[in-house]
Amino acid sequence: MTFVTETRRRTATLATCLAVLALTACGGGGGGSGAGDDGAKAYEGETIDFVVPYEPGGGYDVYARAVAPYLAECLDATVVVRNEPGAGGLRATAATAAAKPDENRIQILNTVGVVSAQIAEAEGAHFDLNEFSWLGRLSSPPNVLVVGTDSPIESFDDIVSSSEEVRFVAQGPGANDFINPNILGAAYGFPFKIITGFAGSPEARASVVAGDADAHILPVDSQLEAIEAGDVRPIVTIDKEPDPLLPDVPTVYDTPPENPDGQEVVDNLVAMSQTGRGVVAPPGLDKEQLAELRDGLACATSDEKLVADLESQKRPLAVLDGEETAELVADVLDSPESFQDLVRDSY
Repeated sequence: MTFVTETRRRTATLATCLAVLALTACGGGGGGSGAGDDGAKAYEGETIDFVVPYEPGGGYDVYARAVAPYLAECLDATVVVRNEPGAGGLRATAATAAAKPDENRIQILNTVGVVSAQIAEAEGAHFDLNEFSWLGRLSSPPNVLVVGTDSPIESFDDIVSSSEEVRFVAQGPGANDFINPNILGAAYGFPFKIITGFAGSPEARASVVAGDADAHILPVDSQLEAIEAGDVRPIVTIDKEPDPLLPDVPTVYDTPPENPDGQEVVDNLVAMSQTGRGVVAPPGLDKEQLAELRDGLACATSDEKLVADLESQKRPLAVLDGEETAELVADVLDSPESFQDLVRDSY
């Protein structure tokens, strides 16, 4: 799918021509990334691949396709969304890490997934997230723990104080719904079991709905449809503040662990969740390229129409700039070894 902003591009080209008319004739210059000596935009007239590391139709695809036309307009470029699924998002991420700066490639990331994969040195994690050119974060939906509508579990306190094994469902080791119960169980010290082998998150959640398991943890926007349909009940969000989409649901900070070590684990789990859905370019971009892409993403995500469109889909933006996102990711990668060990145990 191609997003072209021909009118804006022609207008910008004319303005550039007028600005340099006294020095040179306007016309036929070559493309290629990087700002020219005449002050032209680095990506003006260029085609940029916006890579989604999953199949079409999921949340990451929705965000990329929503943002792409606005980013194209802000950069005076053509932005093409390309789906490159494989290895849970690691294949495309490794390809972006290996891409050259002039390949005009950017990517949306499941940042939580790739951060945990790098910590665990998972198979296929052939990248160092600290080396990426970080453009920013689009959203950071917190994880929410849900139970069946008829479940006797009424609150997170019921789970924390349980003497019986709490049965969580998950798609498998390394998945978001496997990592979270593993880390929460360690932080709070309650007995738990993780049941795997499901084809996907809908099948895992169906087991909770049927009463064959107790709980499931996924990001809010992945659980919201089932919550609104009355299939499951949310009992706690894994964040510091209530989520706007679930304002009446308590957070884990309303039920602190009994000891400081447990609280440190929770703090780091929340920080990892807040890395959210990031956008990166390959390592090694020069400062002009990086600044232009960061400014372009900031321009796109501040457009009121885009904000309203995503809010209507209940996929709100929670934007961080590139520098802040890079710092957040670096902090999580430098988290205490005790927390990193729990992440590794989840693979």
